[in-house]
Amino acid sequence: MRCTSLGGRVLESLGLVCLYGLTSFDDIRTKQVRLNEIIIFAVLGIALNIAFPSKSALSILGGVGVGLGLLIFSILSKEKIGKGDAYIIMVTGLYLGFINTLVLLWISCIFAAVIGVITLRKCDNSKCQELPFVPFLLMGYLALFALQMFRGGAV
Repeated sequence: MRCTSLGGRVLESLGLVCLYGLTSFDDIRTKQVRLNEIIIFAVLGIALNIAFPSKSALSILGGVGVGLGLLIFSILSKEKIGKGDAYIIMVTGLYLGFINTLVLLWISCIFAAVIGVITLRKCDNSKCQELPFVPFLLMGYLALFALQMFRGGAV
């Protein structure tokens, strides 16, 4: 049975904003994210899905699968995208399910591409610059949330 209670959606949104906010700070400052924070929010995401079921198990597994695909890419590409980013996308899948995780990843990549182009134009093009990705996840989630609220739907 699915429940689309307002309390569950508020907790889901609060959990993701806190996850992205805390890990963005670490990602910007140290270019790393702490695994214990990711684990805590994963456990909270699982508990939320048990207490306020709003997505099918298949959708949740698909959302986690998106992150798993990124983790495999991270390993094969020798971390061109960080493993921490992939773990955060896996946790995101617990909260948002398959489709919204893909949409969030797409929006976040667009934000990262725009900032990346601006950074390359301002800096020496010969240097390889790393951009922390989690802040773009936060920006993408806030944009997704605003779009969903504007449409009158839930994230």
